[in-house]
Amino acid sequence: MSLNTWITIALFATIILAIFEIKKSDQEVLIIAHRGAMSDKPENTMEAFKHAVELGADIVEIDLRTSSDGHLFILHDDSLSRTSDGEGIATSFTLAELQALDAGSWFDERYRGLIIPSFKEVLQWAKSEEVVLLLDLKEGGREFAENVANQVKQYGSEENMVVGVRSIEQAGEFQELLPNSRQLAFMRNPDQIEEYAETNVDVIRLWLRWLDEDPGLADRVHQTGKKLMINGTVGGLEETQRIKSYAPHWILIDDVSQLQQSLLHLSSSN
Repeated sequence: MSLNTWITIALFATIILAIFEIKKSDQEVLIIAHRGAMSDKPENTMEAFKHAVELGADIVEIDLRTSSDGHLFILHDDSLSRTSDGEGIATSFTLAELQALDAGSWFDERYRGLIIPSFKEVLQWAKSEEVVLLLDLKEGGREFAENVANQVKQYGSEENMVVGVRSIEQAGEFQELLPNSRQLAFMRNPDQIEEYAETNVDVIRLWLRWLDEDPGLADRVHQTGKKLMINGTVGGLEETQRIKSYAPHWILIDDVSQLQQSLLHLSSSN
């Protein structure tokens, strides 16, 4: 067999391998529904969580806070005014008071009457449907950590939980309290990549804007052996191309269906 033939075979094999790796990478990218399917439904409501699963999201992200009477509930902002008909600091209300509010009509009148969910009901639903949850912890401290862990153990599935930690100390707490749950590092700045990796978190989150300023941050995460999650927004084609160029394992997105369409387009183009 001639040298040129061997070179041709080698090049062909390289191309086939590259295509296989691209398809494999596309399959392995997990879609994280930010506050549920928040582009289609009122964020952080059961409607948004269920719709995210219907769309095929791999993980549903939720935000956790504590009511004045000690119950965990789901809300992103510290204030009630943006996503409900209430006013004031959310944690100053009891769970019953919070759930008496309308958490849907701000988005669209047809969702009037939706309530702010409790963590308990989200856990029970997620367990029954085998849904993986990503917990964005909006509070800190031992009492909060123990409350979260106790409810996960009582009503949910520890194995289907990803705890989003915001400090090295919080990572240590939850590795003790929920040892069978994965952890994601919600870092305050990219200088902490290696520090969080050393705490044995499973996933490290980077903002796309950080990567635009310093593309080498993705390589730093990959070099730690940890999975990389990138926060996107609506998942349009241009944004998705930028995100994909950093080889993420997870993408957190507001518009699940738009991201799916963009990923499909990029995959077919490849």
